[in-house]
Amino acid sequence: MKHRLSFAMRGAQRGAGAIVAVVLLYVAMAIIVIFANRNLIFEQKTSANQYRSTLALEAAEAGIEWASTMLNKSGLINNTCIDLTSGSGFSFRDKYLDYVQTSGTWTVLGASGRAVAACVTSQNGTDWTCNCPAAGTAPAVTEPAVGGFKPSFAVALETNAATRAVDLVSYGCTSGVTVNNGGAVTCGGDAAATVRVTLANVAALATAPGAPLTARGAVDVGNAALGVQNGDPTSAGITVNAGMGVNAANLRITSTPGTPPWATVVGNDESLRNSTEDQMFQTFFGMPKTTWRDSVADAVLTCPCTESTVASALAANKRKLWLQGNLVMNANQTLGSVNDPFMMVVDGSIEMRGDLEVYAVVYGTAVTWDNTGGGSALLVGAAISEGNYTGNGTPDYYYDPRVINNLIAIPGRFMRVPGTWRDFQ
Repeated sequence: MKHRLSFAMRGAQRGAGAIVAVVLLYVAMAIIVIFANRNLIFEQKTSANQYRSTLALEAAEAGIEWASTMLNKSGLINNTCIDLTSGSGFSFRDKYLDYVQTSGTWTVLGASGRAVAACVTSQNGTDWTCNCPAAGTAPAVTEPAVGGFKPSFAVALETNAATRAVDLVSYGCTSGVTVNNGGAVTCGGDAAATVRVTLANVAALATAPGAPLTARGAVDVGNAALGVQNGDPTSAGITVNAGMGVNAANLRITSTPGTPPWATVVGNDESLRNSTEDQMFQTFFGMPKTTWRDSVADAVLTCPCTESTVASALAANKRKLWLQGNLVMNANQTLGSVNDPFMMVVDGSIEMRGDLEVYAVVYGTAVTWDNTGGGSALLVGAAISEGNYTGNGTPDYYYDPRVINNLIAIPGRFMRVPGTWRDFQ
């Protein structure tokens, strides 16, 4: 009986090793689950951080694109950076930058490096709010009341010693941006990014005309007492430059002291006569016509047009006009001034009549000035014709270097300098 009991007890003890193995397996599985969960949490945190940092970087990039666009707009804006439809004000560029002609550089108004404008939006990005205060004043924006991220940016301008260049800095934030009175930027939220680029300005008028009246073809005014004046020694005092003949028996000429008057009238200029229309345009404006029209012109106007069309554009702070079609100006009106001239490219003919007073560089496929009636008709700057110049009027074409320099100073377009983008100091 004892032997039988002993064998029975031994049978009841079988399976203990299996229990130990199962427990060990459960422990191993628990360890694996713990490490897997730890990795999952780490990846979630990494992903969230990556999302926030990307959001801040994209906000900073948005600031670069927004400020570049604003610098290239000529329209007047209010303190919320929205275009004005009436009243007085400044463009974004004129509000914060001043061009120094003597050095060919931009001065940042207020202080270099301080934030000048800021914008914020909700997480869906459909309700941007911006602030463009006066130079030297810290911008302030109110975050949307909705929850979630509130991407924002503040932009600053920095002086650059290079000719016609300025540095643009954008600070991107995930949730709100604050600018103190010194112009320093503080980001709300969990992430911030800084992006900077150098912008170079392409001149709208690349090369100054050498004479108050230039024609690729002939200049024919017959016996009209047309007046041409150029006392600027840097332009050699040339008064008329034509690719073909000059028929102007009673021309009234004023040039630099000591220069024989008719020596300043240059006709049959081969370089003009042999150039194509596009080559002639690029000589003065530095780029093809379509490029200037599409990327430089402040306003593209469909013609036929009159002096009222031009006056309305000037009143809207447009100074680089492209007129598609013919222009006829037939009123006693003053357009522009010495300190505020404009440039006008007419893809058609220009016909002027009466006692106009124009401060500009005008360019057209043909130029005519008739019936001035012996009044005070005056063009201060330069007239350029792709074809001929004709007319029986007696206006005065006066080459004023102040007007030309002010026109050269008018920004054409700010463009990124390749290789200057960086997201570090």
